[in-house]
Amino acid sequence: MHWPSVLLYTCSSFMIIIFNKIVLTAFSFTSVPFIMLMQSLFSVFVLFPHWPYVQSPSEDVIVAALFNVCNIFFGLSSAAALNVAMFTALRRVSILMTMVVQQYLLSSVVRRDVTCSVVVMIFGSMVAAANDMTFSPGGYACVMTHNFLTAAAQVQAKKALSSGSATKSTLLFWTSILTIFASSLSLTQWNPASFKAWDQTAFQLAFLFSVILGFAINYGATWTLERNDALTLAVAGSTKSAIMGILTLTGLFDTTHVFSMWNFVGLQISTFGSFLYVYFKHQSVRTLEKSIVVV
Repeated sequence: MHWPSVLLYTCSSFMIIIFNKIVLTAFSFTSVPFIMLMQSLFSVFVLFPHWPYVQSPSEDVIVAALFNVCNIFFGLSSAAALNVAMFTALRRVSILMTMVVQQYLLSSVVRRDVTCSVVVMIFGSMVAAANDMTFSPGGYACVMTHNFLTAAAQVQAKKALSSGSATKSTLLFWTSILTIFASSLSLTQWNPASFKAWDQTAFQLAFLFSVILGFAINYGATWTLERNDALTLAVAGSTKSAIMGILTLTGLFDTTHVFSMWNFVGLQISTFGSFLYVYFKHQSVRTLEKSIVVV
């Protein structure tokens, strides 16, 4: 496993959930597309110096970008509709979806022990969701759609990177451009005056961090895909659940969370499955290295 990319994605994934939750729930911000627009504009600004190295968009890049735009929208919508603990728990389903899609599209065979670790993670998420005291049908629908789109976007991006038709900068740039167009069209009916907290310093800081982290998480995700695989990326996003569970117990960052022992235990089971995945992946790499040495 390439740890720098995994750590960047995991940390940014953890932080962006918190700041998106503050913006969308604590301040009741009224437009998800506007957040998408600002994140994409910031990404284009950061990537602009790399313009000479950005390739023309291939079919694989366009498809990956389309999946990613939809994925970002449903991800933000899910964060607004669910408390942090339940959002984190239900996101585990994307791991199973990624494993299945990766095997189907990339013909990637997953070891049995790795599959078992994924099953443990999914079981933990089901335990966490079994006694959800803040059940939201719309929120559940959003997060499950988000899970499917995450799997599709990650596997398609890995396909583009592996084929050589795209670099990290190419994927990030064209995804940002497409998001700018899509979010701009969605904003035609939005009135900025409908939001009353523009001048609040706390909101401004939370919004700024959300915009910056939007680039960080996308860069970390693409880097992880480039150096690892889609399944590793899916699991990397779940290892933050132990810290997230502890924070939400106190109501920190998310006052909508209602404590449930089932929820807490399920999150920790799922986290244990994440650690198993890391261990088994490390073992598989060591086995491969030994076989190469023997040959």
